[in-house]
Amino acid sequence: MTTTVVPKAAQDLTSATPWPVVVDAYLDAACDSRHTRRAYSRHLEAAFHHLGRETVAQVTGTDLAAYRAAVTASPLSPASQSQALAALRSFLSWAGSMGAHGLPAEVVRTALRTPRSTVRKPYSVLSEPEIGQIIAVASNPRDKALLAILLGAGLRVSEAVALDVTDALEDQDGDTVLYVRQGKGRKDRVVPVRPEVAALVKTYLAATGRHLGTPGPLFRAHDRAAGKRSRRRLTPRAVAYLVTRCAEAAGIDAKRVSPHSMRHTYALRSLRAGGNVVAVSKLLGHASIATTQRYVDHLATGELRQAVPPLPL
Repeated sequence: MTTTVVPKAAQDLTSATPWPVVVDAYLDAACDSRHTRRAYSRHLEAAFHHLGRETVAQVTGTDLAAYRAAVTASPLSPASQSQALAALRSFLSWAGSMGAHGLPAEVVRTALRTPRSTVRKPYSVLSEPEIGQIIAVASNPRDKALLAILLGAGLRVSEAVALDVTDALEDQDGDTVLYVRQGKGRKDRVVPVRPEVAALVKTYLAATGRHLGTPGPLFRAHDRAAGKRSRRRLTPRAVAYLVTRCAEAAGIDAKRVSPHSMRHTYALRSLRAGGNVVAVSKLLGHASIATTQRYVDHLATGELRQAVPPLPL
């Protein structure tokens, strides 16, 4: 009876290693974000089911070109198509360096090149009056502080709920900054906030008998199940529900409002306030300036609108 030895680490991978094992090793070694890991896992599983190969080493350049053609002809959105191809490119680059296949890097890049870009759908963002309205309808100090952080610091929802009280700091000038730990890509960053945001955070802390420097999560859960969770931290799902509820209470029903649309709102407001692309990229924790550049393209839509003549009605 033959026993199959399954590699448990990247250094154990060979051309004979089954692709699911290589994929698992890649996700463990190269995907820091939980959300990226979930998306890449889904894309890679779909890719190899389409390729029909048992090992990564069996995949050819022709296979990859055929897969790309299938992806670009699929009903997936342009963004999802690009992500599916990027996931496979990244995986093959890593797997090749680990000895799981011998495909030349140029073949991988050419066969899985990103589809030609298209005009992006404008972001769903809040207007200045809507920002004031949605914070005003929040029913308690915690919710007001949370909305202020999302709109006044541009944090991802996962970053906001991960904040501890000790991550809200006063710098040498007495201004408040947020220390965002292990953001996307496991990168830390410091995000300054305006006095009105800091005031709402301090009001919330005072209402719960805390102050800057108190240990524990910044945003606590209030629901009955909170006691069963570690440190009673608010969850991303609870934040999404809160944002939806406040948007409805504020009468904002012509657009979809989510924690991520609040991040978009922050980015565009920062650019309109005179922030350059490099500075805004650092505030948002983007790995590439190209990602931030999309917001500049969104602003250009307003300039195009000025060139549209009115109808003689």
